[in-house]
Amino acid sequence: MINFKDISVVVQGAINKKLTPKCLKSIRKHLPGAEVILSTWEDTDVNGLDYDVLLLNQDPGGFKHDFAIYNKPRSMNNFNRQLISARNGVFKASRKYCLKLRSDLVLNNSNFLKYWGKFNKQNEKFKIFKHRVLCSSIYSREYSCQSGTGFPTPFHPSDFWFFGLTEDLKNYFSASPLQTPEEGGNWKFNYPNRLPYTSMLWRFAPEQFFCVSWVKKYYPTLQFDDWSDWNSANIELSNNILYNNFIFLDYQQSGIYAPKHKWAYENQNIIQGLINFQHFQKQYQQYCDISYKPEEYKKDYKSKLKKHFQKLIEPFNCIKNWFGEIFSVLYYSLAVVITGRRKP
Repeated sequence: MINFKDISVVVQGAINKKLTPKCLKSIRKHLPGAEVILSTWEDTDVNGLDYDVLLLNQDPGGFKHDFAIYNKPRSMNNFNRQLISARNGVFKASRKYCLKLRSDLVLNNSNFLKYWGKFNKQNEKFKIFKHRVLCSSIYSREYSCQSGTGFPTPFHPSDFWFFGLTEDLKNYFSASPLQTPEEGGNWKFNYPNRLPYTSMLWRFAPEQFFCVSWVKKYYPTLQFDDWSDWNSANIELSNNILYNNFIFLDYQQSGIYAPKHKWAYENQNIIQGLINFQHFQKQYQQYCDISYKPEEYKKDYKSKLKKHFQKLIEPFNCIKNWFGEIFSVLYYSLAVVITGRRKP
């Protein structure tokens, strides 16, 4: 058993007035005695927040993230913000173990610690961490769930939270450089017709950028220039790396919840491409321990029916989205004609 006093918890990111206080209180409740490090931004109001160590980082800013359909900025890519707040927080950790959390996550229990000593068979050839790192199955992927593509997404472990040896997390987060504007939203892809998500023009998804940077420290000849550049070799390497270094836990196993992503938690068994705990066990058996027997899951007929229904209506969703895109383009073009200028 891990003593809570041996854990540093890094809460990183912008302060959410509603969720960050809940996050900090849940750490005190479920990990009493743990060191709490709050890593956020300069000029942030932290009055009333419960922490042991405060880091007020200089905000590196985000990039306007271009969407291919509209050919104009639609949102922000905040990878550099996540990198700075996470890396600086992890390097401030003084305990043996480290839990890296987004500032809008909440601990409902400490069940994730039960999996620390499990799944200890590994192929030494692909072992990088000194000890397996636990992470969220939500948004950990093997392939895209976008309708019409379903393309592979190698090296895509979720970045919601990580728990592991502090030295392993320092190793992971120190590998990534800051993104350039081109990488953050204007990348020229090697294979534009093989994008896992056709509307996102960043070089890699944020989760991939962390992981690929880390893997390239140990596999410098890795051929994976952007997230369209997948092939059988880097897919197989990705599987070997992921299933020999991580443990992917659903909420039921971890007790770590993201209220802002309630939909993903409720539908994790039907979202295509996710590495949920059940899938992780099957891959662990294949890549690490052929004798391992995955836990049996109770059949979830409601989720299964919902999954089949979604497949049934998928063609109609494509038609709806297609008409929506046409309407948006026409609306934007009309606005340009009327106003005589484009939006910045």
